[in-house]
Amino acid sequence: MFNTFTKREEELKLERTVRIYVCGITAYDYSHIGHARTSVFFDTLRRFLEFKGHKVIYVQNFTDVDDKIVRRAVKEGKTQKEIAERFIEEYFKDMSALNVKKADHHPKVTDHISDIISAVQKLIEKGFAYVVDGDVYFHVPAFPSYGKLSGFSLEELNRHRIEPDPRKKDVKDFALWKSAKEEDIKAKAVFESPWGLGRPGWHIECSVMSAKYLGVPFDIHGGGKDLIFPHHENERAQSYALFGVEPVRYWIHNDFVTIKGEKMSKSLGNIVRIRDVLKRFDGEVLRFFLLSAHYRSPLDYSEKALERAKKSYNSLKNSLELLDMEIAYLKTFGEDRTPVNSYATVDSFFRRFIDALEEDMNTPKALATLHEFSSFVNKNVANMSLEELEYCFNMFKQLCWTLGLFESYKRVPALPQDVAELIREREIARKERDFEKADAIRSKFREMGYILIDTPKGTRWKLIR
Repeated sequence: MFNTFTKREEELKLERTVRIYVCGITAYDYSHIGHARTSVFFDTLRRFLEFKGHKVIYVQNFTDVDDKIVRRAVKEGKTQKEIAERFIEEYFKDMSALNVKKADHHPKVTDHISDIISAVQKLIEKGFAYVVDGDVYFHVPAFPSYGKLSGFSLEELNRHRIEPDPRKKDVKDFALWKSAKEEDIKAKAVFESPWGLGRPGWHIECSVMSAKYLGVPFDIHGGGKDLIFPHHENERAQSYALFGVEPVRYWIHNDFVTIKGEKMSKSLGNIVRIRDVLKRFDGEVLRFFLLSAHYRSPLDYSEKALERAKKSYNSLKNSLELLDMEIAYLKTFGEDRTPVNSYATVDSFFRRFIDALEEDMNTPKALATLHEFSSFVNKNVANMSLEELEYCFNMFKQLCWTLGLFESYKRVPALPQDVAELIREREIARKERDFEKADAIRSKFREMGYILIDTPKGTRWKLIR
């Protein structure tokens, strides 16, 4: 995978247990499809590592105290905690619809204030930070390799600072602890510290929580590429200063979701919320769309693009159902078939799918392989033996699961003999052109929760979903 720190693709050398930290949302508003892309991609990476036999310890934080949260709390006459809890709950609803598994740990900043204060004190003691009127700043010149993650030059680093303060020793210095302001007190977003009432700066939280839950160094740190600077640059500096080692082995970042080629932003008014997309499209369709471009390439969102994703998604789903219906038919009625020797072909699809994900998590290539697999299924399903069908179904389902698709799929059941007899009666009725009886039997199956499918090879059935 491409390591942002070394600026090149590297073989991931991992132990059986893999420790991953992914930056989560700042909980002040509904999550948008940019958040969805990050969560879906790293969830897919996690699934693939688990598929390969690794035990993954996955941590994703929530920033539940922050300038934006405080401003919204004051505006709505609520507390910081009320705002954050509301949008954390909404985030979990969105992620559930996208089949994003919960992390092993979802730490919140406000639950780790004492840990953060201890870390800031340690940075002051080690000479990396200083106090000014209740604020604490990290002194960037005290950390010579600052800028190595982002690759910014000294001139760029100076230009990119967004926290002007004449009290700083250096323009690049950034806040570890912020003294309480009037709106912080109104929002009940303040905590006792050795430097007076205040709250943590943005960056220190991830240094503290990643170390607490994963140790240092840990394997993979993920997030959107907008976090490379300043957030991850500052996080690396703090963590290295605290522990004396590179804190992360592999830094991995995904690109943006764009709208007509432009990054989503509130100033442009082009933010697309996950919850709004889910009103028109199934969550798995949105997930499919988010995996349809390589994670390091921008992905342009549009309604037409979602419609195309829906069509492609449904073609895979139809193939899964075709296999399942054929299995249910053979288990119900039995039929001797000469095997078509599909095992080698199915195995080749399996290997190519795995190879695609081994190549810097190339999900578009993996999806293309699934579609080839799907075409093979559609052409051969009616001729495969029961054993081949089961093998094919299980392999197809396993690969789809690795991408987070069809996780809640319910198997088509074989029918008991009395119900199977109705299928025979209906086929006789159709041959005798007794369509009234045939339709009555179809209606009876619908009442039982089945849709009947008439094919050149006979009647099949599937569940009403």
